[in-house]
Amino acid sequence: MAASFLGLGGLMWLGSRSPNNADVQVSAPNSAGVGDQIQIIITIRNTSTETLELSSIDFSLNYLRGFNILLVEPKYSETSQFDSLGGGETFQTYYFYRTVEPGDTLIVIFDAVALFPGDFSGEVDVCIDSDFNCVTNIPRTIIK
Repeated sequence: MAASFLGLGGLMWLGSRSPNNADVQVSAPNSAGVGDQIQIIITIRNTSTETLELSSIDFSLNYLRGFNILLVEPKYSETSQFDSLGGGETFQTYYFYRTVEPGDTLIVIFDAVALFPGDFSGEVDVCIDSDFNCVTNIPRTIIK
C-alpha cells in the first residue's frame, strides 16, 4: 500500500511541474454567439538557451464542449482523450512534438465554431519537453 501511495504521489508531483524556460499564453474570446467562428491562440516563447519541444496541448472538455474544433495550425501528429487523476475531468490532448529554438516563438491556432449557449471554462495545459511539464491556463468563454 505504501509503495502504491508513493507511486501516486510521484505522478501527482510530476503532473504539477511547470516549465520555467518558456512563456506560454492562451488567448480565447470572452464571449461569442452560437455559430460564430472563433480562434483559441496559444503562444509559446522559448526563453531558454536550449531548444524546447512542444509536446502536447490538453484541453478540458469542460471548456471544449462548447465548441467544434475545425482546424489546428500547425497540424498536430495525433490526438487522444484521458481522464484526470481522481476523475471528474476529461481532457482532449493534441500531440505536436514541435521544436522551438532559443528566443523563437511558436503560435498554435485552434479554429473553432461555437456550438450552443453556455458558460464554458476549463484547464488548457501546454506541455513542454514532457507530458508532465505543463503550464496551465483557464480560459472562459460565454456563448450566447
